[in-house]
Amino acid sequence: EITIQSSDNQEKQIYAQFIIAGYGPLSNASYPNDIPGIDKFQGQMCHTAEWNKNIDFTNKRVAVVGTGASAIQTVPEVQKAGVTQLLVFQRTPPWIIPRADRIVTKFEKRLFKRFPIIQKFIRALVYWVRESTVLSFTYRLPVRFINEELVKFNLRHQVKDKELRKKLTPSYDLGCKRVLLSNDWYSSIQQPNVKVVTNRIQEIKSNSIVTRDGDEYPVDIIIWSTGFQVQHFPLPIYGINGRALHEQWSETMQAYRGVTVPNFPNLFFLLGPNTGLGHNSVIVMIEAQIHYIAEALLYVDEKNVRMLDVKQNAHDEFNHKLQSKLKKTVWQSGGCHSWYQDAKGNNTTIWPDFTWIYILLMKSFDSKNYIFS
Repeated sequence: EITIQSSDNQEKQIYAQFIIAGYGPLSNASYPNDIPGIDKFQGQMCHTAEWNKNIDFTNKRVAVVGTGASAIQTVPEVQKAGVTQLLVFQRTPPWIIPRADRIVTKFEKRLFKRFPIIQKFIRALVYWVRESTVLSFTYRLPVRFINEELVKFNLRHQVKDKELRKKLTPSYDLGCKRVLLSNDWYSSIQQPNVKVVTNRIQEIKSNSIVTRDGDEYPVDIIIWSTGFQVQHFPLPIYGINGRALHEQWSETMQAYRGVTVPNFPNLFFLLGPNTGLGHNSVIVMIEAQIHYIAEALLYVDEKNVRMLDVKQNAHDEFNHKLQSKLKKTVWQSGGCHSWYQDAKGNNTTIWPDFTWIYILLMKSFDSKNYIFS
């Protein structure tokens, strides 16, 4: 039974034999509610995931809190929107690499149209180039030091001010946090109307932000670039004996192959725990999961069974091996705490290997690891 709520707050029950939860882990905005005074701010506020298109930035003092993937896109645009001052509150500097954007020429388009095999070859080339970066992140080969030096060289080339460059240089391994791509971040934060603030925020007042060193910054608008509630499952789901999924995941979020969870029969996930990526496109992971789920549904239809539930021992063994591998990766032991990890330091987000290994793993439905009725 699924309860849905319409736009006019009317509830309705839908009944289904199988449920696929494809809500996505980056869907619910995370606000830093532990900062005192947020509710007292009298200016305008919005989160980058819940953008307010009606905000007028002209001649305003703006604060962007956070320097993650959304800030990397927001700051350059806000800086050009006629603001009087733009304050960028940074807790931890990100690793930033140039974005390889370019226009696809008319000649290339004609070539791809006439010879689709060439387009497929280039697509495969892009995939395997991205796939090869896992050698630096998972297997932590010496190439990672070369990559870090190349990124630092780009930083030195673009930021001449030594003090600012020091603020922008990460102290953790490349890849520990999400690696960001931008061609205009460094140039934007060096504009006269932009200032990077690295002191932690102490409190929010009616028209200002106060940092822990006592400095107070008057602002008219606050943009929260503070990510998503990745470690908090947003849907109330109840399984066998009425047990809530958030209760089962209270210690740590885990799933078998990122798709099924013991005690929650006939429930499948897309991009469930530990199937996100730090090196390639998650689309290939989703495609592999859809194939696996389709195989499972075909199996239960063929065998004429109504319920499937993954075995606890299969689930536990899979996650034990996965976490053991994660401990050796930059995503778990790279010298930082990121949104890849929960409060206890467990990495619940990243798949710690090549995507082709996961694709092969999901090629067929392994019925021996499930209970049926």
